[in-house]
Amino acid sequence: MTGELLPLTPGQEAMWLLHRLAPDSAAYNIVVALSARGPLDEAALRRATAALAARHDVLRSRFGERDGVPYRVVGPPGPAPLTVRDDAPGAAERAARAPFRLTAEPGLRVTLLRRAPGDAVLIVVTHHIVSDATSHWLVVRDLLDAYGAFRQDRQPDWPHLPIDFDRYVRDELARARPAPPVLPPAAELPTDRPRPARPGFAGATLTLPVAAGTAAALTALALRLRVTPFAVLLGAFQAAVHRTGGQKEFTLGCPATTRTVPGLRDLVGYLVRTVPVTARLHRDSTLAGTVRDAHAQVLGAFAALRRPEPAGPPPGFRIAVTMVAVDRLPVRGLATGGITRDGLRLELVDLPHMEGQFDLNVELRRGPDSLTVVLRYDTELFDAATVARFGDLYLRMLDTAGTAPDTRVRAVPAPADVLAWGGATA
Repeated sequence: MTGELLPLTPGQEAMWLLHRLAPDSAAYNIVVALSARGPLDEAALRRATAALAARHDVLRSRFGERDGVPYRVVGPPGPAPLTVRDDAPGAAERAARAPFRLTAEPGLRVTLLRRAPGDAVLIVVTHHIVSDATSHWLVVRDLLDAYGAFRQDRQPDWPHLPIDFDRYVRDELARARPAPPVLPPAAELPTDRPRPARPGFAGATLTLPVAAGTAAALTALALRLRVTPFAVLLGAFQAAVHRTGGQKEFTLGCPATTRTVPGLRDLVGYLVRTVPVTARLHRDSTLAGTVRDAHAQVLGAFAALRRPEPAGPPPGFRIAVTMVAVDRLPVRGLATGGITRDGLRLELVDLPHMEGQFDLNVELRRGPDSLTVVLRYDTELFDAATVARFGDLYLRMLDTAGTAPDTRVRAVPAPADVLAWGGATA
């Protein structure tokens, strides 16, 4: 397989096109940064990163194009993709935001920044064309497992991979594909500036914690309505979009894993599809009704993951919404306070990433007793104050859904400047 020109999934082909449009953008970098306190064995870490790349050949792949057809080519196992340097102001952000040159280098980069003896930051970055959210956490898991093993001078005890990524790609491509469905227009919000002819993929992030009482009430509502927690959060979000922009029918994207068959649980690669979810609201729509409709739409969309991906270009989403169960990530405990292992205290360091992919990319981080809304937005289109106003409206929708779900969407109190912004009162 090394040196052979290998095909891409339709999703990877779309990612390659986006990379070609803005090769200097870091919008599709996926980042996990860890504060590591304790005696860190750099030699073991170097061996671990080399072993990680050897295990997952997609992580040592380069990408190119021949006769208009993109491909990937696997490089041989080689030196560890690890850079070690002393920390400096802005070094972590630079490591996270450095663009990948996919034609010349693999889509994995690991950086260790030494702050002081026994104090460092480990930054693991992958390009989305070789990874997804689940895969990235598998990369972190495998890296930490290998580090612990090599620190004890033994081989990593990784789970067996019955299917490699090329086999996954070929299985996807071998299946017949139906025509893509006809969808309502893409969901969008009124912008502060005209949409540029060529996107620059520049972005910023707004993080909004949800009050503990509201989070608990939303969980109770999901149980009462017999819907998923995601449907509750999505329905309230659709209500906020409708109230702001006035759209009655619209489609947004929900990234979902394609790990629907045995053997893919531990595979690293691009195993995700952004499925369309349609909202239809009217003058008398209630929050509870919108949540029920969202639940039905999500069930239908996710069931479609078991069918072949439609032929033709993917839908042009402008808003995407996904939920992350932080207590179920492959490295348990790391996202909910930190862990101690192999003599190191490891805690997450929040570095901005994946900004500017869509007009608005919404990540809902749900823990056992917490809920956080992360809004990543396109700074070419929106001012920070505009996104803050929309975020405030979404929080109001969530709070009202938890306390009075039969409230009509148009009756939820909204800041006057939000309504003036979108011109939506219905």
